[in-house]
Amino acid sequence: MEFADFTFHYKNRKKFTSFRSGGIALGYRSQYAKFIHCIETDCPFVLWFRVDRILFRTEDDIIMGIVCIQPENTRYTSENAMSEIEIEFLELQKNSNCIFLLGDFNSRTANEQDFFNISDFEEHLTEFIDVNEFNDIHVLDDLKIPRIRNSSDTVVNTYGRKLIQFCKNNNMYILNGRVGKDRVLGKPTSRSISVVDYILCTANILCKVDDFEVSDFCNLFSDIHSPLCLSLTVNGCNATQGESEVINYKNVHIGKWKHEKTIEYKNNIDVDKVNELLLNVMSKYDDISSVDQGTVE
Repeated sequence: MEFADFTFHYKNRKKFTSFRSGGIALGYRSQYAKFIHCIETDCPFVLWFRVDRILFRTEDDIIMGIVCIQPENTRYTSENAMSEIEIEFLELQKNSNCIFLLGDFNSRTANEQDFFNISDFEEHLTEFIDVNEFNDIHVLDDLKIPRIRNSSDTVVNTYGRKLIQFCKNNNMYILNGRVGKDRVLGKPTSRSISVVDYILCTANILCKVDDFEVSDFCNLFSDIHSPLCLSLTVNGCNATQGESEVINYKNVHIGKWKHEKTIEYKNNIDVDKVNELLLNVMSKYDDISSVDQGTVE
């Protein structure tokens, strides 16, 4: 697959054929290549990548995993798919608390609860255990995100139960039927009947979720699946746009360049500030080759 000005990465399925046969693809505009990095792992069911924290002004880099789990009762079926994903999730979680999982889980979960509740614990333990120590469901309350999801699919399958248990074990929350345009809908994602495609995330990154929706089916993108659309908030601009700080450089004297100061000069470059400026320029202009000092100012 090739598109001008786009970069692609793939994790192909090779289990039953000697040639590439389906799999997972990641594509993004090449101008963002500096901020997006693939993470090489062994699990065939997920393609991980890292988004530099400067893009979304987060404390940690954002880790995203594109998931593709084959349906039950097929030759590609794997009962251990979620377990294999979980092993890599736990390893990556050591470096970031901002994690998304998105894609085709082939899991039907209806509106099953994806977090531990006090009723899940033995009665004799509830006097000594604060359930909030085991999850961060309060973050949903703070953001006015409903605890109970809506879903037009009332079926729960084996994969669905495993996905729910994964969410409970790792404090991951399903966005479907809970946020954005899909908040009160819980729209089907496959064949206009079932919900099998999801976006999940940790509570730490929920504040960046601006919108989520299940788009209308289009056979240009898939044979049976509807696209999932996620919008994240980028906090890079001041609340009052159009105003800028004006600095008068008329009376500033710049001396001649001293070669012996080269190393000191390099060490004092604020890389984060440079990346922030680059990101700001790229967000406003598609062709950065046409940008000059006057344009930026």
